[in-house]
Amino acid sequence: MPPRRILSEPTTPDPPRTQGPLGDILNLVQQLTPSKSDRQGRALHEQLGVVVSEAEDEYAAKESEIADLSNQLVPAKSQRRRKRFNRADDADESVEAPGAPEERVRKAGRHMQVNEAVWLEAEAAFDFATEFDSKANRIQAQIHDVVRLLPKVAVPLRTQEWIASAFADGTGGQRSATVTRLRHPSLIHLCDKDEYKHFSSSSSRFQHFKERIGYIAATETEGAYYSTFLAPILYDEFHGDIDVQHLFRNPFLLQIHASILRGPDGGQDLFTDHPHPVQGGHVQKLHRIKRTTTGAIANSAVWAIWLYSADTKFLDRGPETHINYVKRYFDYAEQLRKALARKKAWAIDLLQYWDDVLFPDADDDIDARGGEGQIAERESAMEAFDNVPSRQSTPASLDVGNENQGDDDDNDVNNGQAESTPTIPRVRQREPTPTAPTPEPPRNRRRTEEPAGSPPPAASTSRAGDSGRSSQVPPRGSKRRATLRR
Repeated sequence: MPPRRILSEPTTPDPPRTQGPLGDILNLVQQLTPSKSDRQGRALHEQLGVVVSEAEDEYAAKESEIADLSNQLVPAKSQRRRKRFNRADDADESVEAPGAPEERVRKAGRHMQVNEAVWLEAEAAFDFATEFDSKANRIQAQIHDVVRLLPKVAVPLRTQEWIASAFADGTGGQRSATVTRLRHPSLIHLCDKDEYKHFSSSSSRFQHFKERIGYIAATETEGAYYSTFLAPILYDEFHGDIDVQHLFRNPFLLQIHASILRGPDGGQDLFTDHPHPVQGGHVQKLHRIKRTTTGAIANSAVWAIWLYSADTKFLDRGPETHINYVKRYFDYAEQLRKALARKKAWAIDLLQYWDDVLFPDADDDIDARGGEGQIAERESAMEAFDNVPSRQSTPASLDVGNENQGDDDDNDVNNGQAESTPTIPRVRQREPTPTAPTPEPPRNRRRTEEPAGSPPPAASTSRAGDSGRSSQVPPRGSKRRATLRR
C-alpha cells in the first residue's frame, strides 16, 4: 500500500511591503509593542518622528512639482470672454456711443433676412468696403439693399468691420430663429394632423414629401435630383409644367411668411375674415413691413422647400438632400425681378395678390421696405407743407382735378431699372351737380368703412386672387407694383 500523501495546507502570501516613507512609518509603528523597554520605546518614537518629518517634506515637494506641471499644461487665464454680440468694443474711438448704432444695424440685418434675402452672397466674409469693387451684379444689388436698410448714423461707418459683424449677427440670428419657429411651434399651425405626424424624422419626411418639393427619380441616364421650378409646393394648381399664372401662389407660402411676421400661429387664419392681428412685438411691426417684396416671396419658397425636405439643418447646401438653398433663392428672386422689370402682368398680379392677403389694410404712403430715410423724408415734407401760410382767397378758376398732374410719381422708376406700368387715368374730382350725382364707390371687401370725404377710386377691377381674376393691373397701388421691388 503506497504511503499516504500528506497535503500541506496552503499558506497565505504575505501582503506586499509598502515602499517609501509610508512603509517605514508602518514598520516602526508595528515595532511599538508592550514588550519593548522604555529605552527601546523612546528610540522608536524618535525614529518615527524623523521618518514622519521626511515624509511631510517629500509630500510637499511632490505637491509643488504637480503645481508646476499644471501651470505649464494650462495656458494663462484669458481675459473675461466678452458677450457674443458686443461688437461696439471694436468701434473706432472717434465713434461716440457705438452701442446704439450697433443694435440698430443688427435690427437692419434681421429686417434684411425677413423681407429681402434669406441668404447673403458670401455672408461669412461680407465686407461693406467692397461696395465699389468689380463684383457680380447680384452682390452689388444686395450691398445696395443693405445700405438702404442701414440707419442713417451707420451709413458713414459701413466700411468698418464691427458694423459688418453686427449686421451679420442680425441676419444669422433671425435665420436661426426662423428655423426653430417653422420646425417647432409653427408646424402644428401650418399643416394638418395627418401631415404633422410625418415630420418626426428625416426619413419620414423624405418618404412622404419628396415629390411635393420637386424630387425627380433617377433614370438610366441621369441621377435623382430636386427640380427648381417643377415643385408642386410652389403652385396653387400644378399640372406638371411651369405655369407662371400659378407660380408662387400656393397659400402655404403666404402662411409661412405670415408666421414669420406675426408669430407661430400668424398664418392659421390668414384666409378668413379674421386673420391673426398684428401686435407690437411681431416682426412685421418692429420693421414696419407694409408691402410684399420679391425677396419675401423668394424667401417663403425656399423656406417651404426646406420645411418639407429631409434636411435636418438649414445650411447653404442641404446635408441630406444636397439642395443648394442659396442658388434656389437667387433663381426665384431673379425671375421675379426680371419679370417686374419687363412689366410682366403675372408678376405684377402676383405682388398684388400677396398684398391683398397679407396687407389688405395697409396705407399706400410708405414703401414696403420701410427705410428710415424714406420715413424721415416723408415726415419732413409733411411738416414743410403744414407750415406754408394760407392765402386769403382762392382763384375761382383753379381746377382741382389738374393739381396733381405732373406728379413725380407718374414717372417713377426704381433706380433706373424699370419704368412704371401705365396707370389707369385719374378721375377728376369736381363738385357734383344735381343732375349727375356722383355714384357711391364699391367698397373693398377686406377694408373697414372709408372715412368721410374720401375720393372715389380711379377704377373698379376684380382683385387678384378672386374668381374671374382680371388681366388688368389692379387699381390699388398699381404704379407702385410696377416698380422693381427687392
